[in-house]
Amino acid sequence: MSEFPLRPLGELADINPKTTLARDTSYPFVAMEDITVGQRYAYSKQLRPAAGGARFQGGDTLFARITPCLENGKIAQYAPGAQLGFGSTEFIVLRAKAGIADPAYVYYLAMTDVVRGPAIGSMSGASGRQRADAQIISKTPVPAPDLPTQRQIASVLGAYDDLIDVNQRRVAVLEQIAQRLFEEWFVRFRFAGHETVPVLNTPHGPLPEGWTWGVAADLIAFDPKTVVPKDGLKPFISMGHLDTITSLISSPDEREGNSGSKFRNGDTLFARITPCLENGKTGLVRQLPGHDGIGFGSTEFIVMRGEAAGPAYTYCLARQSSFRENARSSMSGASGRQRARTESLASFEIPIPPLDLLSRFEAAVWPMLELVGVLGTTNAKLAVSRDLLLPRLISGQLSLTQAERELEKAA
Repeated sequence: MSEFPLRPLGELADINPKTTLARDTSYPFVAMEDITVGQRYAYSKQLRPAAGGARFQGGDTLFARITPCLENGKIAQYAPGAQLGFGSTEFIVLRAKAGIADPAYVYYLAMTDVVRGPAIGSMSGASGRQRADAQIISKTPVPAPDLPTQRQIASVLGAYDDLIDVNQRRVAVLEQIAQRLFEEWFVRFRFAGHETVPVLNTPHGPLPEGWTWGVAADLIAFDPKTVVPKDGLKPFISMGHLDTITSLISSPDEREGNSGSKFRNGDTLFARITPCLENGKTGLVRQLPGHDGIGFGSTEFIVMRGEAAGPAYTYCLARQSSFRENARSSMSGASGRQRARTESLASFEIPIPPLDLLSRFEAAVWPMLELVGVLGTTNAKLAVSRDLLLPRLISGQLSLTQAERELEKAA
């Protein structure tokens, strides 16, 4: 039961408010895929001429109304201060009423089961394309403390999201550095000490002295044999656990059996099926428990193990556009279920550097990717703490003083 008075959400926020966009003018466009579950802010990645779809201003909450996006929690706040924008027709826009509600509080309200539950319950339509009813969402009773209290609640919860955002930015920078170093050393041949190494002309193109041409399988084992016992619970990684941009893999499930791909810490998981391959789903296995750190997962992974090259080189190669394009070009099968061929990845032509250069690359880059894993774990813990606080704070069951103490411990 809420300690705060209850009011219909529509009294705190306008639902799908009218927002006028000028004709023949381009505005930021937010697609459904631009919203990452668990990430507070939605950012536009493109400009488009004004057209149909949801329209919003800085601070508005974008609430996915369609299945499975609503069930998955695709809800975000359009960045405060951003210019007018528009986006998917599958967004319901919530705009805090000035002087009555705080925009950030409305966003956090939308994240709770208080709002999501009735929204999901209101869904209707053809199977697989069901949509929530905006009128029912507007009538949903929600906790409505006074405006200063709303701002304090949003401030505490926002502090968790700020910490998560800082760590996400650090992850992005570390991944970019790792990829750039790979490209400098193994694509452009600007490795440490390259100035003193002659570049020779070969039938396959220029190559530093001491290097040879080969294929990926010369340095990397593809789908290597890994023994995973059938009995007992073990870590299971599904396709949904992989990120599309970074090496992070969300916390694995625990399952019986061993059917599917098998891997260990340090392996790269490469999505071989459409559209996951095209979307960039690739992960680096870390922090699996036990002395051997093994697990199993989706049958749609190609497992890459850097036996000669090392885990950092292997992951960075898997992120290279030329490597991925080669995988895409090898895809075959029925429309919508096409898969890349492991043999095509293994036979991808690469320059083979001296082993000591590979060792130096691992020494420079692997600590960065290890730190990425640590930051990912930290963010997962922060998200859990935030999600536990969210319903207790918004219901008034937890005092702001207590919440601030918990924030200090988490930070």
